[in-house]
Amino acid sequence: MDHKTTGEWQLQSGAWIADEAQCGMLLQRSAAGAPVSPRLSSEDISQLMRTKRLPGEASLQFPPEFKFSPFNGDALQAAPQSGQAGAWVPPFGARPINSSALPGATGLRQTGQVLKLARGSAPGEAADASIHIDPDATLPAPPPGEHAFFSARFGTTAAALLALDARKGALYGWMPGSQHWLALESSAGGLLSECQLDETAWRAEMAIDWNSRLYVPSDHGLACITPDITALTYRVEHFGDAPSVAAPIWFQGRLWAPLQDAGGAIRFLNLDLQHQAGDEVRLDGAIVPGRVSAPVAYGRNVFWPCEHGQLRLQQRQDGSMAASWTQWPAGIVPQFDFGCPYLSLNGDLWQLCFDAGADRYLYLRLGTLDETAEAMEPRLCSGSINYRFSTKLKSAPWQEPEQGDDSGSSKSVMPVLETGNSVLGVRFDTRISLDGVLNSRERMHAQLLQDDSLRELPFHTFAVVEPWRMRLFAHQGMLWACHPLLGRIDGWKLQA
Repeated sequence: MDHKTTGEWQLQSGAWIADEAQCGMLLQRSAAGAPVSPRLSSEDISQLMRTKRLPGEASLQFPPEFKFSPFNGDALQAAPQSGQAGAWVPPFGARPINSSALPGATGLRQTGQVLKLARGSAPGEAADASIHIDPDATLPAPPPGEHAFFSARFGTTAAALLALDARKGALYGWMPGSQHWLALESSAGGLLSECQLDETAWRAEMAIDWNSRLYVPSDHGLACITPDITALTYRVEHFGDAPSVAAPIWFQGRLWAPLQDAGGAIRFLNLDLQHQAGDEVRLDGAIVPGRVSAPVAYGRNVFWPCEHGQLRLQQRQDGSMAASWTQWPAGIVPQFDFGCPYLSLNGDLWQLCFDAGADRYLYLRLGTLDETAEAMEPRLCSGSINYRFSTKLKSAPWQEPEQGDDSGSSKSVMPVLETGNSVLGVRFDTRISLDGVLNSRERMHAQLLQDDSLRELPFHTFAVVEPWRMRLFAHQGMLWACHPLLGRIDGWKLQA
């Protein structure tokens, strides 16, 4: 197609027009056809769209698709520090649902991304526990709330950063040029519904594209959000017309979302990537799940551990799905504050529970009621790795270590995220019992650390109530840490 240098250019990145006064080009409309918000600065657009520039003319922008200036034919250069497009799905960096990666366990505190700090990585460097690595960058926190962070292309060439406050149904976009957060408004179809699920129950799924889509639980069903960050808008569609009783999960090629009708019955909505609904799977009768935990899936089973029982979705031999609700044995209470279920080497998932009748902790294999393992003490777990106080173990959490006794340790580590054989965790004082500390509302000092196969690397010290609520996420080559009670987000460069 021929274009006049003063006309409009319709490209994959959006609609651009020539700037006659300066011989550059301006983004007018996003790829979705929405007008670019006037609240975005020129530098915001430059970094989000990775615009090209003329050497020595940083103020002039050109579409990311261009290699040469349409005005004089000069070669264009990419803007510096524009970042690479990536994806982060909260809370623990799950793979996007349209990823080509091989399926594995889903819903545990594990990510397939390699997250290794760039500093303190050489042998002997920053190995002393007293050494504190200052952040490489700091961002202001979004408006007060409990935020989950998404990094992906949302109508942008570079990965953009979004913060979702699910309880308020509020979505914010980070403006990398002007360095502040701006709220996204609904463009059509109503507002994003709030979600009353606990922080330990909430998780999201995401399909990556030029305009990536978020799938989150809500009080009006499964919500699909399509942000358009340069327009500062989003489109949302709610599926199911009933509150989410638990978070959704991508399982056997479909999105599954448990919804609870007004009478207390639970049904499983399921959608493919084109939002075509399959046959609903229902559970008859009213169910009172109580407090809910995030779903975990492996093999042919999904489990939603709940306060009063196990919600299960199982693929039968013929490929169909069956749902079940099984109450815990009398006196058995699941413990969700110690992390996620443990994934054993043979692929079984084990939930930490407390047996009130015997006054002891035990692990119960999900999918059963009578297969248990007694534990000397509860472990903090991220999936394949668990911590006995501050000692990292890959053995089953009910097995005592063969060597050493750290029962006198005054420190414990909450593994926030597994990344390969490495753990990113929070180390804190446990001079009283571990369950007592986890129920404490006192401000305490803590450290962020990276614990790999060679050593522990503490890299950040902070003090706050419930330090284990620190959320980690990756965005444009950085590891970021955000706690809902801190007014900032600290970041450290990752190894390329």
